[in-house]
Amino acid sequence: MKNERSVLVCATLQTSSENLIRAGKAIADKNSARLEIVTVIPLDDEERKFDPEALDSLYTCAKKHGGELAVYFSDDPIMTVCAHTAKHTPLTLVTGFPGEKSNSFISLVRLILPDVPISMVDAKGLVYNMLPDQATKTN
Repeated sequence: MKNERSVLVCATLQTSSENLIRAGKAIADKNSARLEIVTVIPLDDEERKFDPEALDSLYTCAKKHGGELAVYFSDDPIMTVCAHTAKHTPLTLVTGFPGEKSNSFISLVRLILPDVPISMVDAKGLVYNMLPDQATKTN
């Protein structure tokens, strides 16, 4: 399964993740690839309290769109997603579009994995692609 083409969606336990999963599914279908979804749940989640129903909802959404869900429990979501991405080498990594109060998730993933294309999905479902810098690639 490792060499099989896939599209990897970074999801959270929020309802807006279905928008990302739908976009990931469209990209996967267009490229005859599998759909994978990854979510990272913080170990130290005192403010929000882990909601098992939200995880169940994400699982149901992933299944509805034919995706496989990987769940990690970690306080370092960036390194967790990067490790998963490096292991599975997807065609693209699908994320939400960063807002004004964004943490630096996308820029740090890009710094760690500069050769992985990133597809950012805004609230309207529009996809913006961040491709690897061809100038930095070596032959």
